[in-house]
Amino acid sequence: MTTLSRISMAAVAALIVGMGPASAADLGGNCCADLEERVAELEATTARKGNRKVSVTISGQISQQLLFWDDGVSKDVYISGPTSSNSRWRITGSAKISPEITAGFMYEFEAFGSSSASQNQMNGTGPSNTVGTPNNFGDDGGATSANLRQHWAYVEHSRLGRVEMGFGATEANNIILIDLSGKGMAASNDVRLHNSSMRIAQGNGQYSGATWGTYFQGGSGDWLNERSDHISYRTPTIAGFTLGASFAEDNYWDVAMRYAGEFNGIRIAAGLGYSVRSEYNNPTGEASMPTTGAGAGTIVCTVNCDKELRQLVGALSVRHMPTGLFFTGAFGDRDYENTQTTVGGVAGTARDFSASFFYLSGGVARNFFGIGDTVMYGEYSEWKGASQDTGITTVSGPTGAGNVSAAGLSGDKLTHWGVGIVQNVDAAAMEFWLAYKNYSLDSAQFNATVGGAEDLHMFTAGTRIRF
Repeated sequence: MTTLSRISMAAVAALIVGMGPASAADLGGNCCADLEERVAELEATTARKGNRKVSVTISGQISQQLLFWDDGVSKDVYISGPTSSNSRWRITGSAKISPEITAGFMYEFEAFGSSSASQNQMNGTGPSNTVGTPNNFGDDGGATSANLRQHWAYVEHSRLGRVEMGFGATEANNIILIDLSGKGMAASNDVRLHNSSMRIAQGNGQYSGATWGTYFQGGSGDWLNERSDHISYRTPTIAGFTLGASFAEDNYWDVAMRYAGEFNGIRIAAGLGYSVRSEYNNPTGEASMPTTGAGAGTIVCTVNCDKELRQLVGALSVRHMPTGLFFTGAFGDRDYENTQTTVGGVAGTARDFSASFFYLSGGVARNFFGIGDTVMYGEYSEWKGASQDTGITTVSGPTGAGNVSAAGLSGDKLTHWGVGIVQNVDAAAMEFWLAYKNYSLDSAQFNATVGGAEDLHMFTAGTRIRF
């Protein structure tokens, strides 16, 4: 063995000596210069982290759709970004302070050429704003818009919970969107995301000054609890449950409970949130209408009327994983209270009323073709009372017929139903959908003055890809 080792070492030494000059020439020549130049190019074109202590991730999505609508007066086809989940990108980061403590952040931006929730039959100006036919500019609604959706930082302890501060979703935000079906791009539990700016076509062939969004949510904000500057606390998950509370600008606070779990192949997700907002900065409709005196018939309260909005929302989604059968339901109930009955010395009438909605959907989600889940669903919802706080002209009759100027009534009811199919493509983190929705309004004002409100029919076909 000693002789063999000596022979091997001698052979290796001879090989190194024999190749030394050539190797030295290669390493000292153009080889390394080319390599260093390439490394410099890569460094110049690569996104870098600011430091090595925080793990950073860039993610997002692109979504687009074709929208065909027919409101009984006119019809058209638009191309838009679906507001139910528009194109966006986000930067998230986290770092370990200790084995139990994590700190992190999120920046999220939304950008789109045209949002489906901003499109309507007209551009909102000129005579056809209230009467006549569309002026064909409605497809450009919301064009070239960009929004900062969220920016916040947090510190989380594995046993004590999480504190978050910044702009974005509070603890009760988005609870009504809980859904395990995977149909979200085609059908959101918050139905108004699909058509809120579309004008209501009247039975007399004219267009109302009101939109469908007027009857979905009114003028006091949406049912999702709007994103805002806030500070919030959330408990760790215990037996599938989490509890949270937030305090935000405009004298807003909320509490929320969420649950997620799976038993014997049945997956369950649910949430319940309660919120109170008591500061309004001159929004449309937060006014008292004097009924007597010098100011009778005139809205006189225009800034920070004494109003409180209390809202309870919830959702439940159940999916049987072996068969793919699912059910999703959501609800909301609002109480509006305006106690300011005297404004500027003029007696007014307090506005105290309620609004509510419920949403139901069901279907099946199965991987029939081996490329990802195919989701087939049906949906139905009812929305009542939200138009009462708009304070807008809800019906505009034909010229000379006498327009009706009043807020919505408690008996107003908007109903919606739809069907659709979504095909997921797992290999590309992509989905395609085709959906139909029908919207119908039963309003005493429309029925009595302009022959009722026409149904709105909408077909959408689109795609989303995530990165």
